Amino acid sequence: MKHIIKDMAKICFKHNYHTHTTYCHHAKNTIEENIKFAIKQGYRTIGFSEHAPLKVHRHFRMNLDELQPYINEIKFYRQKYRSKIKILIGLEAEYHRSQYKFYKRLREQVDYMILGNHNIGNPHKSRDLKSVKLLNLDIYGEQLEDACKSGLFSAIAHPDYIFTFYHSWDEDAIRLSNLIIDCSLKYDIPLGFNINGLLVKKNKMQYPNDYFWNMVSETKCKVLIEADAHEVDTLGKAAVNKAKNLIKEWHITKNVINELKIK
Repeated sequence: MKHIIKDMAKICFKHNYHTHTTYCHHAKNTIEENIKFAIKQGYRTIGFSEHAPLKVHRHFRMNLDELQPYINEIKFYRQKYRSKIKILIGLEAEYHRSQYKFYKRLREQVDYMILGNHNIGNPHKSRDLKSVKLLNLDIYGEQLEDACKSGLFSAIAHPDYIFTFYHSWDEDAIRLSNLIIDCSLKYDIPLGFNINGLLVKKNKMQYPNDYFWNMVSETKCKVLIEADAHEVDTLGKAAVNKAKNLIKEWHITKNVINELKIK
């Protein structure tokens, strides 16, 4: 188990496990472009976590028939750049207990998965959070807890993403935040502090959510900085330094881990 960092200077962020590519149909850079940029920036690990395919076609993610080419391409570049950087094959996936076997099969094909729940309900049937008019935070929380119990996920990506669409910090939001924190602690799953969200953040409710991370700062939850790179600049020093400064301001430096324990 990696030691939690106690000094700001020790946050190196040389291991990123949340990287997207052109396979998701909304990121700008290819697998090799991400790798080359990461090497130039001094990264020691780059993990690709493309949006996992669903049983039905959805925009903004790879299709099922693209999964194997995605895996094969990363394997090719892992061999090509093996002396320069560690390259991992991952997926960012939703979760619903009725689809456990489907997600278990996905997990068996890659090095790791991170939970990135963009839906309420069965992701193969439901709409994403952006298009849901009335968000049920309790259902969302149940899905997150089920995902943690499944043992399939190594980290929770942007755990505060849902609050971007909720727009109110009320008792329900606080209850959900407490559940997320409890799951992180109980199942030893780090929470992702999202750089991509930070770069477009316009108010306190958008992720990284001010209120949520204030709650995290009062706990022993592990926090993993995640680029969530949809273009290579998100891996750059300017973006990373912006995240580090906010982490210091919000007093969560003590929670940060540099490397991910793969489950």
